[in-house]
Amino acid sequence: MEVNQLRKALEQRRHYYISKLIEAGAYSTADQHLYHCTLTDLEKEYKQLSNY
Repeated sequence: MEVNQLRKALEQRRHYYISKLIEAGAYSTADQHLYHCTLTDLEKEYKQLSNY
């Protein structure tokens, strides 16, 4: 896999989790903190939210 393709895939996953967290009401679109999180951090947040 090409480096650019990998980077694009990671960004797509980040945006997926950001969208899910916003849809769930855990964050608002104005919360810039969310956009600076790593993919791993976003996955952890989503999993914690899913457990409730």
